[in-house]
Amino acid sequence: MNDYRPEELDIALLAAGADPAADAERPVSSRLRARILTAMLREQAAEGPLLDLAECKSRGGELCVFEELVTIAPVGKANRERNPCNVCHARVLAERMEPAPIWWPGCPYADFQKS
Repeated sequence: MNDYRPEELDIALLAAGADPAADAERPVSSRLRARILTAMLREQAAEGPLLDLAECKSRGGELCVFEELVTIAPVGKANRERNPCNVCHARVLAERMEPAPIWWPGCPYADFQKS
């Protein structure tokens, strides 16, 4: 699910108007990073089903606590290919607060708060 690549996020930041030369000493806000990640995941989902969460985990991806729950819940494959971040309060907090009070491992939105 969190199968984004850091270089894609960097390209998206450039497209959003970030100037690497001017902003080299000023980090990009975690709110902007969260919004860009959400947009990228929604675009990815619009193109077709996402990678199954269990498969993502087997490839070495780290899942958040809610994604872990989806992998063990008795839900169909279609539900495991959806992005639980769409309904997660961590996403909402990360997009609206700087810094957001998110701490659990595996959550990319929580990772943005650390940078």
